[in-house]
Amino acid sequence: MCNGVVIPISPRVETLVEFTHRASSGLTLLLVGGMVVWGWMAFPRRHPVRLAVLLSVLFVLSEAAVGAGLVHFELVAENASAARAITIAAHLVNTFLLLGALTLTAWWASKDSRLELRSQGAVMWILGLSMAGVLILGMSGAVTALGDTLFPAESLVQGLQQDLNPTAYFLLRLRVVHPLLAMIVAFGASVGALTIREWRDNVTTGRLALGLVGLFGVQVLAGLANVVLLAPIWLQQVHLLLADLVWVCLVLLAASALAAPEG
Repeated sequence: MCNGVVIPISPRVETLVEFTHRASSGLTLLLVGGMVVWGWMAFPRRHPVRLAVLLSVLFVLSEAAVGAGLVHFELVAENASAARAITIAAHLVNTFLLLGALTLTAWWASKDSRLELRSQGAVMWILGLSMAGVLILGMSGAVTALGDTLFPAESLVQGLQQDLNPTAYFLLRLRVVHPLLAMIVAFGASVGALTIREWRDNVTTGRLALGLVGLFGVQVLAGLANVVLLAPIWLQQVHLLLADLVWVCLVLLAASALAAPEG
């Protein structure tokens, strides 16, 4: 899509994209399988890395299953059904969970730390609500991107008219929800991260909290640019990458803030 106009993709390019996606998915499955073997051999029983690698392989399998379901039930191309929107949102959540499991694998493999979930009080609530908010925001973003792709607007004014039209298709009416939700989640999670930074006398936790706030700021700016520029595909990809980075940083912040004291 360029300037709000959908550009047809040639069959050759479409085939190349599909082949690349399937090849990378297969390679990911093999690498995660190898990571499971490594995790079991390199770390003792009850080590958190073993749990993380098991979750990684579980989510990479469910990722493949959701992707296969999209193709099998033809929830692709110009399909604008509610079933596709729901499946796309579920796909995004599964991707985030896979990213989280891989992130925790790397974190626990490089640091001799374990989670301490008892007696964490408000910190647990802050992190839990922040994670739930980011997941819901990601789901709404996936549906919004689908609406932008299937129902492109030729101008910002036309896009606003589409979004606010009470008789518009549900994918269009949902587009106005995502920016509002993004501002709420970004503000709430940022305040929560800065609060945790004050409560935890830990340099790593403090840096991760500041990093999360910074990423939220860049993500909000990218979202505004996405609206103004009528959601070009390249900017949607940047927006998604930033969402992944926000999630990874939030997972690392949780792992650091909830780590059991050493000794």
